[in-house]
Amino acid sequence: MHDLAKIATIQAIEPIPGKDRIVLATVENYKSIVKKDEFKEGDRVIYVFYDAILPPRPEFEFLRTRCWSEKYQGFRIKPMKMGGVISEGLVVSTSLLGAKGDSLPVGTVVTKELGIRAYDPDAAAPKIEPRKAWWMRCKPLARLLRKLGFGKPKKAKGYPALIPKADEENIEKLWDSIRMRTDEFVITEKMEGSAAMYSLDRKGRLHCYSHNWEVGNSGIWGTVAKDREIRKALLTLRKAKGKDWAIEGEICGPGIQKNIYHFSGYRLFLYAAYRISDGRRASWKELKEISAITGLETVPFIRKGPVLPSLDEMLKDCEGKSCLPGCGDVPREGLVWRTEDGSLHFKCKSRPYKVWFA
Repeated sequence: MHDLAKIATIQAIEPIPGKDRIVLATVENYKSIVKKDEFKEGDRVIYVFYDAILPPRPEFEFLRTRCWSEKYQGFRIKPMKMGGVISEGLVVSTSLLGAKGDSLPVGTVVTKELGIRAYDPDAAAPKIEPRKAWWMRCKPLARLLRKLGFGKPKKAKGYPALIPKADEENIEKLWDSIRMRTDEFVITEKMEGSAAMYSLDRKGRLHCYSHNWEVGNSGIWGTVAKDREIRKALLTLRKAKGKDWAIEGEICGPGIQKNIYHFSGYRLFLYAAYRISDGRRASWKELKEISAITGLETVPFIRKGPVLPSLDEMLKDCEGKSCLPGCGDVPREGLVWRTEDGSLHFKCKSRPYKVWFA
């Protein structure tokens, strides 16, 4: 899980044209609106990232009008446009942590201390419970065994341990470490949908995963697996490559993230693949080969090129319309940058899109 709240420093304070009571503060390379004269450049603050859900505490009541979520019973921080500018997070005083707030070093994560949870649209995904042994399906015997300490419930199956998650960090977090790189990146469109991963076990059985859980053949993941004949595609890939690969992509379509592309059915866009034996991520060239072998489309390719000179240029570059045919004026969520070998990858999310979608 990404950091949701941390001790940080005000990097800059900028006036907002035509506004006398609010200014724009830059923290962690994100821009957020704060009250004028509440903070100054160099101040230590708590920065709460968007998609954090704050608990219903009195000190957060000022957020109720814009941020209260009945579903999550908390205040969801989300990008919004105020005063003609986009505000992406929340800047609050370290005094919220009491006396220890002044002594915590910059960079300290304070998510738990503030009772913050993550906004997780994947939380409703079905979770596959491990099948019970035959003797635990016999109720009288199961009761006896439980009294003896056997048959304790197992946790739902999560994401496979050998395969790294394709979570891309935001450019704002990585900018200071990549700004001087001169190598070429592969740049693709970031799709708005629901994450899916598929793999085969040694016996050729198909396993379907959401972002966090194994979901079996249920929901959109199972529907896509059936419609796109994913098991057959992975068996073909096994034969062609001599190794088993897990494929990962974005499912877009009806009922998913507002179906912004107006698809009549589900579509799966591959953005990563992993060699199961060692978890190595496929290069872009390998991913295109996997796409050709399986008949599954990849996320739209934009171009190849180097990192742009400034963070503002990187963020401006990711704005625009989706390049998917037939989508009209649908704005794109952003861009994903990856080195050719896949060893480094990150996302640039469009600031106007964040506000539009939220």
